Amino acid sequence: MSTGELGLRERKKARTRRAIVRAALELTLEQGFAAATIPQIAERADVAPRTVSLYFPHKEEIVFDAADAPIERLADRLSDGDGDLVDRLSDWIADQAARIDEDDEIERLRHRAIATDPDLRMRDRLLMEAAEERIAAAVAAELGSRPDAVGPRVFATATLGILATLRSAFVAAGPDDGRAAAELTRGLAFLRGGLAALRESG
Repeated sequence: MSTGELGLRERKKARTRRAIVRAALELTLEQGFAAATIPQIAERADVAPRTVSLYFPHKEEIVFDAADAPIERLADRLSDGDGDLVDRLSDWIADQAARIDEDDEIERLRHRAIATDPDLRMRDRLLMEAAEERIAAAVAAELGSRPDAVGPRVFATATLGILATLRSAFVAAGPDDGRAAAELTRGLAFLRGGLAALRESG
């Protein structure tokens, strides 16, 4: 198979995957995640039910497609990035924003669907807790303390609060809305002050 044929095949797979994800998110917003069946998702995505199951063996995976990847990138950035801890968090957020910009329509649908469904919110919370653990561990390593100490835990919780605010701003934003950027600037300044205070209290 030529490189061109391989590229065409991969693009077709990506389009199919996107169609399935979009269908599932739209149906979740319309009737709830539990009520959205695989046959319904397949019909809206214009694929066979078997195709949906081949791409996503478990229905939750459709909504949380590659959801672990950002957390893995966060862990890598925190352990091996440039600058101090807040610089590394900022770099990770910028990287995430660039990835989201590649298909912001799907990401807005995803966040809206999660926000409206209790079961999806629970799964999302588990992912956020995993991110919180990694942030607390990175803070502890920088301060020379334990990850379960008050300082690292408070810093990690504050970071998640800022990320939640950014997510809300992103979902609500128009094409040229500067709200998310303004919230990020304020959030990073807050984290820098918090990290400095933790260092001083040593």
